[in-house]
Amino acid sequence: MKLTQLLPLLAVALASTASAQTPGALGAEPEKPELKVILTPAQTEHILKELEKVEAQIGKGRGSVFSAAMAKFREGMASPSAALALYLDCYKLEHFDRKNLKNADFLDWRNKNEAHLKDEDFKKALWLQLEYLVLTIQAQEIEEPKKMAPIVASLQAFLGKAVTAIQGTTAHSASGAVTDKDSKGGRRGGGGNVPAGDILGTLKQSVADSVFAKAYSLEDFLKREEWEYQPLNVKGIYSNIIFPYYLAEKPTDLPAQWDSRINAEVAMRRALMSETEFTDYNKDAGPRMLWEKDNYLVENNVAAVNALADMLKVIQTYPSHPDAISWLKDFRELVKNVSEPTAEAAGKPAGVQ
Repeated sequence: MKLTQLLPLLAVALASTASAQTPGALGAEPEKPELKVILTPAQTEHILKELEKVEAQIGKGRGSVFSAAMAKFREGMASPSAALALYLDCYKLEHFDRKNLKNADFLDWRNKNEAHLKDEDFKKALWLQLEYLVLTIQAQEIEEPKKMAPIVASLQAFLGKAVTAIQGTTAHSASGAVTDKDSKGGRRGGGGNVPAGDILGTLKQSVADSVFAKAYSLEDFLKREEWEYQPLNVKGIYSNIIFPYYLAEKPTDLPAQWDSRINAEVAMRRALMSETEFTDYNKDAGPRMLWEKDNYLVENNVAAVNALADMLKVIQTYPSHPDAISWLKDFRELVKNVSEPTAEAAGKPAGVQ
């Protein structure tokens, strides 16, 4: 029996179940019938087999879409210049060809944006965005944590390159102000008041919304929930991808991975902020990230005793921090929950306070 032949059967079953309900009182809103469809074992088995076939077809279609895109993306990953060439092809397809605009319109757009398109930071940003998009595609089909190992290693390397790229576009003056290292006007690439605007703006964009993804119609295929789609969201990458992997496969390495996350965030902020801004930022954010690290380790029972000692140290070292009061309250409760009962408390009869 085909799945299409089962649909009338299901409809009849639903209708008969609904008609068997007792009608409500006159004028009263009728109660919603309780739907209870009973399939025979044979019907259930058939439907499940048909679903397996459909699932295979969906996987095959998704795989073919990814394969076609990956072939081009790998070519674009060869160099920043290759990434720009692919970007132009994708931009033309998405913004001109699909809108039935003339090639002359595209050439006019390219000529007007020539200076921006030749900017080395813009090309590097596209190159990094493309690399992260490829990692995103590769991760879509992975289900077992241990199979994420190569992806996690690549992500760690990617973050190093991304932070270094941002650091390479900025410098600090003698007064501590942050400036454009190339001295080309400082605020280029649509980055607002931020130097390194090309790299920062491009890598803060979700790769699912990138020109590359749209040109190959990938937006609806990038659905993995345990992922971070913004390449420069350091916290998201560690929280959604790197930490879960290490918690499942290498829990003893988690403290070091937390340090890597903190160092990456601090390095990026230091590159983008003046010395005064960074000092203000780090005064609050630094202790807060240390607290988050130790709290995470305690909650997941990883080097928990050492983490508790570090949490106490954070409270003692930063009593004027805005979060100090809530830290103290949470820490008292945490210590209470993880402490063994005293002999006196253990010996009391039930119900005695």
